[in-house]
Amino acid sequence: MQIRDRLWRGVAHRSLPVANSTLSTLITELGSECQTVTALIYQLQSPHLNARQQAEILAELLAATIHLHVHCGDDFQSLIAQELENLPDDDENE
Repeated sequence: MQIRDRLWRGVAHRSLPVANSTLSTLITELGSECQTVTALIYQLQSPHLNARQQAEILAELLAATIHLHVHCGDDFQSLIAQELENLPDDDENE
């Protein structure tokens, strides 16, 4: 998980405009995992990979996609829906 660790340290921890702290943490983690997937795909495009390197990248990509699948489940979706419901309606201000 070297790539994931390096990217996590590089993520800027700026606050998100979300009221729910759990949702904010989950969104931050989602962003980090997406950066990991992007980096792995970029590495996989290298024409100079040997079979061992390709296997390592694919294994990390598999782990990252499983994590994303679990991470983006019903609870996460419900938190986003709740956040949307709590937003003020801009049409009311016009």
